[in-house]
Amino acid sequence: MRRILAIAPALAACLLVLAAPAGARTVPPGFFGVMANGPLESPLVDVDAEYAVMHATGVESIRMPALWSQMQPFRTLDEVPAADRARYTVVDGVPTDFGAMDARVGAAARNHLDILALVLQTPSWAATDASNVFSAPRDDGDYARFLRALIGRYGPQGSYWSANPGVVRRPLRQWQIWNEPSLPRYFAVRSFARPYVRLLGDAYRAVKAADPGATVVTAGLPNFSWKDLETLYRAGLRAKGHFDAVAVHPFTGRPADSVRILRYVRAVMDRHGDTRAGIWVTEVSWPSGRGKAQSNQRWVTTPAGEATKVRQVYEAYAGAAKSLRLQRAFWYSWATTDRDSPNAFDYAGLRTWTAAGTFIAKPAQAAYRAVARRLG
Repeated sequence: MRRILAIAPALAACLLVLAAPAGARTVPPGFFGVMANGPLESPLVDVDAEYAVMHATGVESIRMPALWSQMQPFRTLDEVPAADRARYTVVDGVPTDFGAMDARVGAAARNHLDILALVLQTPSWAATDASNVFSAPRDDGDYARFLRALIGRYGPQGSYWSANPGVVRRPLRQWQIWNEPSLPRYFAVRSFARPYVRLLGDAYRAVKAADPGATVVTAGLPNFSWKDLETLYRAGLRAKGHFDAVAVHPFTGRPADSVRILRYVRAVMDRHGDTRAGIWVTEVSWPSGRGKAQSNQRWVTTPAGEATKVRQVYEAYAGAAKSLRLQRAFWYSWATTDRDSPNAFDYAGLRTWTAAGTFIAKPAQAAYRAVARRLG
């Protein structure tokens, strides 16, 4: 799925973190996050129950996909099949299906979870290539209008909250603009930097106009993220006008090297004058698919190894959080199927979604709970 870096070991000695006194918080609020995708998107899942387990495990933030292609698949209401029109609300002239996201947003609010909304995938009517949901939009303004629709529904003055007075207001204030645009698989353009900077700028202006206090997070950058970030800066990227935080996906063999990647990213940001902007790790994991997944075996591990990496990476991140301005760290993922797949990421969950349709804890969940309670 992704190329995984093999970086020479160097910083292990300086990454040891002393145990904090009981009750002392060593990381920013909302720091402990997980990706909420995969099995959690099935209509068969009791999302409220599973989000309650998340909260009990120490999860504070979830990264939730908001799929433009699924929420606005039609350009006009006339194109929607008559039998389906009741599901759609017309926003800025575009029929929008809020149903599935309403359920997840409500469940998160009831279980005290902040949401980072990952906004991606282009509907065919708005795409440069109508056959590819990861195509860049023909008009970035269409993507910006979708962001305004989401804020109009779930932001501080969102219609969801007035329509559901029994749900404690926990408005969405954090928006991530696309995912891994440096990979053609996820942003189908010939050269990613200028198109992505334009998309990010239009998105930033739309978000800030709708909710000036919102946080705009760049797409997560994998692999040689610091080099790709430098390329984006050369294409015109700047914190003022484009982002509040830079997202990184520092997959690698060792937790110490994951921190090293973040230091490289921080150095690029500081060199370009964005010293006050934060860093968010919006994906990191060590999947437990050894012997099953076809992937880099320096990175893929066993269930016990995954648990060890959970503890090690969050301790390392906590120790470096202040110097890096590291504000969030999302484990990829909360739950996976852990079977019948060559893809390493199908073994990356803290929990397993079984063939019988139930969730069971992996050793990594207990490790996450322990480190979140100690540091958070």
